[in-house]
Amino acid sequence: MQRRTQILDAAEHLLASHGYDALRLRDVSEAAGVSIGLIQHHFATRDDLLLETMRVASLRRAQQWSELARADLSPADRIRSLIEGAIGDHHRCVIWIETCAAATRHPELLNDVHRTQEAWQRAITDALTDAVRDDSVPAHGSPGETAELLIRLIDGFILDAAVGTTDTAEAERRLILLKDAAARLLGL
Repeated sequence: MQRRTQILDAAEHLLASHGYDALRLRDVSEAAGVSIGLIQHHFATRDDLLLETMRVASLRRAQQWSELARADLSPADRIRSLIEGAIGDHHRCVIWIETCAAATRHPELLNDVHRTQEAWQRAITDALTDAVRDDSVPAHGSPGETAELLIRLIDGFILDAAVGTTDTAEAERRLILLKDAAARLLGL
């Protein structure tokens, strides 16, 4: 199991830096410190390895959103934490974009993408519901609809984070813009 995890971690790192089409088993083998034969023992094909890599990353992402949503924070702070967590990690943004793009060609990934989106929707909706209840966010439509709009906004920033520069100043500017846009959407 440890070797399999090593292989998946190496594949995820390479997927984020090289993309789906350019990833080669030889590169994964070198990065994981294992033979190509061992990779093929665990994964019949390169596509099987990539699909499992994206599936594991999606499940981890859904768990992260759920954990952020359950954090012992005020509702407004949970919303801030969810927003910051959305675009704060370049690697995770790239993997999410790669996974969504691959799901258009590999329908078997759609359930993983939907599971991640549902976790994200639930986390933000719950935080917004609690924030409206404690008057830290004014009520504007249903929390579910507001969460959906906020997620669409965040998705655009995720795309920008994935394809944009990884410069720290630019990442901070991106986060400031997202927080400003979210505050406007939430009526703050």
